[in-house]
Amino acid sequence: MTLFLTQFDVNVARRDAARLLASPERLHAAVLASFPPGQSASESARTLWRLDRGPANHDARIMIVSPLQPDLTVLNEQAGWSTGVPGRSADYDPFLRDLRAGSVWRFRCTVNPTTAVRQPGASRGRRVAEVTAEQQLEWFVTRLERRGFRLPEDPSGAPSARVTRREVLRFRRQSSTVTLSVAQVDGILEITDPDAARSALTSGIGPAKGYGCGLLTLAPLAR
Repeated sequence: MTLFLTQFDVNVARRDAARLLASPERLHAAVLASFPPGQSASESARTLWRLDRGPANHDARIMIVSPLQPDLTVLNEQAGWSTGVPGRSADYDPFLRDLRAGSVWRFRCTVNPTTAVRQPGASRGRRVAEVTAEQQLEWFVTRLERRGFRLPEDPSGAPSARVTRREVLRFRRQSSTVTLSVAQVDGILEITDPDAARSALTSGIGPAKGYGCGLLTLAPLAR
């Protein structure tokens, strides 16, 4: 399996960029337009993406993990810069292969913390959003620990992760309105099961992956 990790820097001053960033539905379509039809997923991997915002939303970047290297022409036309390099893609496979149990990393993940609640007589459960930051963090930590990671405690005994951004997104999808409660979680984790960790990094965590949720990325503790 070949995978690519891509970072695309958004020019937030552009009007088209503001329109794009205002709707996960439009952003999802722009990301998919970076691949030939039907080639944004393979039998073993799908395309995941995440929008990272800087302080006061003055800068933004899109992170993409995909089984095919994206052609960023459409994104660049709508939200890119006229100078510099619009995006950078790297072979993700060497990084994934080198993951080892006991290694410690900084991480970021934006998630849609929801729990399926079974309704009487219904074949499927209704998804209910976790409301508070504490609930959202607990939801994330529980799923993280099932996926080959653990959170080391900091000197105070608290988990080494926190919710750093929370928002409720509302946008149109065809004739209906979609409402998503999202939380960005940042912190430090330790790998306990490299194979499970690789699966989490390439398949995502939680629902709403098509709308920019679920992508977990790692970075060294010190640069």
